Amino acid sequence: MDALTIVIMLVLFILAMLFVFSTALLTPYIGKKNLISVILLGLVVGLAAGAFLLSPIVDDIPDFTRTLVEESVDGTDVIELDLSTNGNLTQIIQNVSSISGVESVNYNGIMIKIDEDFDSDTEKRLIQNALRYSNEDISDVIDQGNNTLFVVISENGDPQTVLNSIYTTFSHETYTHLRYTAMNANVTVQANNVTKILDAISQNDVVVLNVTGPTETQSQILNSIIPDESNVILLSGVLGVIVAGAGFFVDSLITFINNFRKKRKKKPTEREKIKRKVVPGTDDARGSPRRNRRRRNNSIDIFDDSFNDSPKQNIGSNKHFKQLTEDDLKTNKVVNETDKKKKSKRRFSFGRNSKSDDKPKQESRKENNASKSGKTRRFKPRRRD
Repeated sequence: MDALTIVIMLVLFILAMLFVFSTALLTPYIGKKNLISVILLGLVVGLAAGAFLLSPIVDDIPDFTRTLVEESVDGTDVIELDLSTNGNLTQIIQNVSSISGVESVNYNGIMIKIDEDFDSDTEKRLIQNALRYSNEDISDVIDQGNNTLFVVISENGDPQTVLNSIYTTFSHETYTHLRYTAMNANVTVQANNVTKILDAISQNDVVVLNVTGPTETQSQILNSIIPDESNVILLSGVLGVIVAGAGFFVDSLITFINNFRKKRKKKPTEREKIKRKVVPGTDDARGSPRRNRRRRNNSIDIFDDSFNDSPKQNIGSNKHFKQLTEDDLKTNKVVNETDKKKKSKRRFSFGRNSKSDDKPKQESRKENNASKSGKTRRFKPRRRD
């Protein structure tokens, strides 16, 4: 399965979950009494999507993980092969050795299996000696028991000529028939190219028995974490139920969040919690109620009750703040009393002020008339009181 197909299947699975969620959002129209039907719909859709969309992806995950591991691993892996004795063994080994990424091909010998037991130990010993001397590439013949013999091939020996010598010996030296012959080989390959080498090897008359090395070890670790198809289908069904429940209760959840935000906004902030503290000695409650509601000039704002214990009494960035003393309070009272006396005098001197105000007007009129007649202006010094 290519990457495009995997992406398409994942998109279809997401669309199936969106369908369940959108259906559950219709609870204001279908009624909240249909909770069971919505959950059943999510379960059925989830199981179907998991069986037809996710399970094929899970089948291809081992190959995908092997590809990722190959790109990050260095070293060599060993591939164990079973070569077919019906073909030319020498040619098969040469074809495998010519594959790109194969470093070496190692083989030890050919295993032979007979139909029945030998008549005596002497016959068995004669057959072993006959096989040993039938070809110069045979270094030894080992009895493995259970009517099985292993013919050891010398280094750089030709396996096909050894196989032909085995057939000739059993056809001329004994009446015992061969059941089958088999040959194994170990191929050392580059770890970052195992997948391509396995595909190329499978085109020859060989069977891959086992793969060992860092690539296979890490791939097995990753594949052990991946769940099987049945678990994936069950998880998909559970996910469909969760999505249906989320869509069913999303309206209630949003309402709860909005109410919580409104309650949080109604709470006073830190700036609103600032206490109003008046400097001792200035809490004079005289005056009208409307005037008392105004902000007093001798009052300051602080955040806590540590103002009385603070030596500097600086608030925020107000560096020009000066602590009020008793002398300042006395001067403020004297200034206020003088202001009151001035105001009272002005009330009783209303008539005199009106006459004095008329003198400047008459002088200004005379100056305007003089300027019109072309005469020079005369400045008369004012009389000091």
